[in-house]
Amino acid sequence: MNIDEACKLAIANLAEQGCSDITKESFEKKFIAQNSEEFFADTKSKLNKGSVYDMEFKPLQFILSPKNRYVFDYRKAALIDPSCLAKYNTLAILAAPEIEKARIPTEDEIVFSARFKPESPAIFDKSINYGSWKEKIRELAEDDGCTYVVQCDIASFYDRVNIHRVESTLLDIGVEKSLTKKINELLLFWSKKDSYGIPVGNIGSRIFAEAALIDIDQYLLSEKINFIRYVDDYRLFAPNLATAQRWMNLLTTRLFRDGLMLNTGKTKLYLAKKGTEAIAEEKQESAEAIIKSITTLTGGYNRIARTFIMPAAEKFEAFKEISIKNSIHDLEKTDIPEFQGIQKLIIACLVQQKFNDLEIIAKLCSQYLYSLDYFADMLTKNADLIPDKNLSAIADYYANFVMSSEFGALEWHQATLASLLSNPKFFRKSALIHIIRSPNKESVTYPSMLTLEGLKDKLNRTEFRTIREWFDRSDLWEKRRIILNSTALPEDERKAWAKAIKPTIQSDFFCGRLIEKVISGKEI
Repeated sequence: MNIDEACKLAIANLAEQGCSDITKESFEKKFIAQNSEEFFADTKSKLNKGSVYDMEFKPLQFILSPKNRYVFDYRKAALIDPSCLAKYNTLAILAAPEIEKARIPTEDEIVFSARFKPESPAIFDKSINYGSWKEKIRELAEDDGCTYVVQCDIASFYDRVNIHRVESTLLDIGVEKSLTKKINELLLFWSKKDSYGIPVGNIGSRIFAEAALIDIDQYLLSEKINFIRYVDDYRLFAPNLATAQRWMNLLTTRLFRDGLMLNTGKTKLYLAKKGTEAIAEEKQESAEAIIKSITTLTGGYNRIARTFIMPAAEKFEAFKEISIKNSIHDLEKTDIPEFQGIQKLIIACLVQQKFNDLEIIAKLCSQYLYSLDYFADMLTKNADLIPDKNLSAIADYYANFVMSSEFGALEWHQATLASLLSNPKFFRKSALIHIIRSPNKESVTYPSMLTLEGLKDKLNRTEFRTIREWFDRSDLWEKRRIILNSTALPEDERKAWAKAIKPTIQSDFFCGRLIEKVISGKEI
């Protein structure tokens, strides 16, 4: 694959999938799709400059994003400027064919994550995924040769990937030396020369994460360990307890050699479920079993869902039997309730149409923030079903919550509420403007990015003139969205302002094109 093919594939993927699988940057996704040829030319010209330090890469921002598996468990997700991400993903795609050739073959059904199979705009094989990994777990656990299953994953994997070991692996498997040097220099630049860590949440890092585990996978095969893997999540299938312990020791020792270690709090050993036992479990029709089933549809790790899916109507009976009053009482008396209890209660309120109780749940979710993404997604998806008086009360509560001093540091959850309060049914302008105004120097700009998108065509001239005063201290993510909101100004005033700021933003592809449209009077 040559650089043109890799760059076009990277851009097509960004236009289709967006910049991240964690955060949402809807403006950039749409703009790339509309200006893909220009964006390709701009990206390729920068890639051709030779040195990474001449390619106009920018430092990263990070936001703590909740994981989907455990309460109060967060990961450091990266916000990568889309121009930088297009270049980064291009470099990764250029290396990907050699990386894929060095991995355990797909037909062996051992490694199920990020299998490189470019079919624009897709980069990975869609038929090999988390779901197929889960199916393989069930198959191997039911095999007569398996008595014990070991469940384990690598602690803080992306943060602990050794950049120099990735470099050595790439050279060893035949990735071109000059390309390997650029990848190494970029990862060291983003890690601030710490030698550890690759940014979470993007295509390029998924490719390099798999490269980092090639040697470990090959070692496990050489030791005849019966295992399968999805990213950093392993399952070992042992015939007896002694073998399970020996295999765990071998895996742990090998990980240590690469500066990695298992997350001991999440390591489990359990008896393999067989035949009728596994089938009986699948046939449960309790509310808990139904929730478990629909939550798997959200994809990925699913102990704590961030996406709301309503059960099918024929499954409602289990939720009609739930006492909402008693469930709320139990949650209020529990120090740290399980997410499933909150999830079950939310669905019961919808099934039983007890909409007043959603106002109580809104307050519970402001205490147990791991449930806030799920609750907010439910509200937006059911806004036409829930009475206006309940929507208004919930919106007022969350608007006040956003403006409370205690909430300022909770950036991910602030972004969740920014999206909710941008929805026409929940719109609260004063709370949204507060989110833009309030960040300190240590804050990530993700909440204000979403807020500025939500304010598009909702600001008057006076409000926009206040916001534009913050333009110089804003980062590029925010500047693009402030330019989008300039429609609040009369045309002549808007054009004059655009001409004044044009020299300050020319280096950014997106800002530069937006300003040109403003100056020429075109719609943005």
